Amino acid sequence: MSEKIKVMVIDDEEVVHASIERILSRYGYEVVGMTTAQAALERLGREKFAAVITDLMMPEMNGVRMLEAMKERRMQIPTIMITGYPTIKTAVEALRLGAVDYIPKPFTRKELLNPLNRALRRASQTDGQAEMGGGGQGTASPRPGDCFYLPGHAWAVCRQDGAVDIGVETSFLSVLPPVERIALPGEDELVEQGLASIQIVGQGEDHCVFMPLSGRVLAVNQDLVQRPGELAADTWLVRVLPSNLAREIELLKKRALP
Repeated sequence: MSEKIKVMVIDDEEVVHASIERILSRYGYEVVGMTTAQAALERLGREKFAAVITDLMMPEMNGVRMLEAMKERRMQIPTIMITGYPTIKTAVEALRLGAVDYIPKPFTRKELLNPLNRALRRASQTDGQAEMGGGGQGTASPRPGDCFYLPGHAWAVCRQDGAVDIGVETSFLSVLPPVERIALPGEDELVEQGLASIQIVGQGEDHCVFMPLSGRVLAVNQDLVQRPGELAADTWLVRVLPSNLAREIELLKKRALP
């Protein structure tokens, strides 16, 4: 009999523990529940876990601070953040610190399982993309061709006309099953940084991509919608006129073109 995949759940509400354990145990996971981030960090230092699912709002140490502590201790464990009080700022910050996904409560079985599947696949791969630091140095006036990205989700390339082309990160695409359908926002629709606006479906899994920037959609890659199997890391999906580019790129990272 194969060894069960062990997942740590950190939340100070027993009902959340029970809900997650009920879902994951049906799929053969071993769930270990912790009620505080500090106790969780100590156990993570002693035992091996395949993934961590943690609440954002916890006493003494919240989920963002826990991600920071994990990063300081070089704990490279795929982590999913859950919260009943979602904000765009905390969502982006969690992703910058290495969280795989950000799930608002209450969540469905698919909303939990699909990010977990992606997290576990990503853990077995090495992300070879070189980061060039945060977007806070010299990015107040981005130039055409500059590329900014929301780690693990999406990239945005600045265009000559002031718009940005948005696509999906390699680390996100590399852990997806074969893509069967892509759902994109419509032209003139408003999108927001840190919120899910791109949906990718394949083999019964439904994965949501968070937007790197806010703004109004100018164009959609309809050819890709018709041929979703051609989705690649250098393919643009939507073209957006940013509404607050200078401020929002400060929350992103910068690197070479995808």
